[in-house]
Amino acid sequence: MNAPHSKCGDRFAVRGFESLPLRIMYFVYVLRNISGFFHYIGHSKDPKARLKDHNAGKVRATKGHRPFDIIYTEQYTTRSEAQKREYYLKRGEGNIWLRKKLKKLGRW
Repeated sequence: MNAPHSKCGDRFAVRGFESLPLRIMYFVYVLRNISGFFHYIGHSKDPKARLKDHNAGKVRATKGHRPFDIIYTEQYTTRSEAQKREYYLKRGEGNIWLRKKLKKLGRW
């Protein structure tokens, strides 16, 4: 019997004789700059790596407001779900809900 293993980049991890699908998760994240006067909402597979891009000035929308911290994240199983939630949080009712939530958590 072979030892359990997985191949990077494959969609399935192999454990013995079973094949289990790997779930790629997507995140909606909220950044706030250190001064607290600017926030940014986005989505990504890897919010920590994306934060590095924002802080390195690689994102035009946030370049002039650096540095940032992640103050809120939500996790979704599909990119489509994450995008829909991002758009909701960026507009009207969703943005009001988000600000109330962050104030309640002491992050805004």
